[in-house]
Amino acid sequence: MELPLYTKEIRGTAVTQTLDYELTQDDETEDLFALLSEVKQNHPDVGAVSVGAIFSSYQGNRVQHVCDRLGLKMLAYLWHRDQAELLQEMVANGVDAVLIKVAAMGLGREDLGKTLKEMQPKLLSLHSKFGIHPCGEGGEFESFTLDCPLFKKRIVVDDSAVVTHVDDTVAPVLYLSIKQVHLAPNLAVSVIWLVRAYSRAFTDHIYCINQASRLGRKARMTELFAHMQLDAEMFAGSHLDVWQDVINHEYQYALVIEDDVDFELDAVASIHRALNTLDAQKTNWDILYIGHCSMEEKPGLARSVHPFCTSGYIVSRNGAQKLFAYFAKHLRSSHALDVQLVALIKRKMLRSYSMFPPVVFQRRDLYPADDGMDLRVGRLLRNSAWDQARAFVPKLQDWIDPPDSQRRDPAFEHIPPWMENTQTVR
Repeated sequence: MELPLYTKEIRGTAVTQTLDYELTQDDETEDLFALLSEVKQNHPDVGAVSVGAIFSSYQGNRVQHVCDRLGLKMLAYLWHRDQAELLQEMVANGVDAVLIKVAAMGLGREDLGKTLKEMQPKLLSLHSKFGIHPCGEGGEFESFTLDCPLFKKRIVVDDSAVVTHVDDTVAPVLYLSIKQVHLAPNLAVSVIWLVRAYSRAFTDHIYCINQASRLGRKARMTELFAHMQLDAEMFAGSHLDVWQDVINHEYQYALVIEDDVDFELDAVASIHRALNTLDAQKTNWDILYIGHCSMEEKPGLARSVHPFCTSGYIVSRNGAQKLFAYFAKHLRSSHALDVQLVALIKRKMLRSYSMFPPVVFQRRDLYPADDGMDLRVGRLLRNSAWDQARAFVPKLQDWIDPPDSQRRDPAFEHIPPWMENTQTVR
């Protein structure tokens, strides 16, 4: 899981064996207290402890006692869950755990090393016959997790041996002594992560800024995202609203695009390479322009020069905080937003990078410019994702934008005098 690992040898014993627990010297519970004290000292931001207790009040009371003394919250999400149902959920969600100890009637040497999936029918049968707990909450068995969706790598057992602890003909106590293991790539989790990461262009969220009345553009972009297998939100707000949303959701990175764009076919791969490059350089950047209308940007990935237009960019959480704090006070509705952003870049108030050629382009052939700007950069689009979608998706071959709605937003029915005759901020 790539998290810090803390371990401690248990030196105490179960001195206090009553259900409730009070601080007792040399009790094994005090070893847990010492271990969690070390964790809290090294990680002051830790505020809770997650436990896997399902039914044992003896165990739960002791963990709760330690948490109360350290000012921590105990999280017991499995507490008093139906064990047969919980066992099914673990199997269905890819928890690959094997039995490493057995101590109940009906369980024996042949069950050690078997997975929960393999053991599920037998455990449910023994529950029906003898009342054993399907999840081993009565001490009937112990398990060791080799792989699960939270693991970055899976554990492979190379060498093990069966040890007999109690040789009983009815309910022998045996355990699997694991002597050597190694880590291997978790292929299933890697594929799932890759698919999810790709669908967000390797950011935490994709915003497509789309005015509520622009139904035609919304329909086209929805089809384009579906073709590219991107999970994007059609966001009926301004760039300022986007930055605030990034802050509220605590996204590390967010991709922001406008609703009149097209992509290079390899745009997502190019974005991934750019983010990896910036990460490798340990660059504390605010904004990465992946779409702009400037021919002055340096080739490849470099510090921005004059990245006019806001057709596509990735904003970091730090960048969103800077932008929102500044524009919440200083936004000038009489100036285009991209011009104001370039001014901040030139004044070194924003740490900005640009990709050239870009991978996101405004489609002025579909939506003619209303500002007379000569977008020569648009000629650099080599392999249009939208053109490919139209070629391969039958319903898009004769695409014509649906008509936009004439409905007005009630918030703009009464425009204050000071807002009249001002250019809309894109």
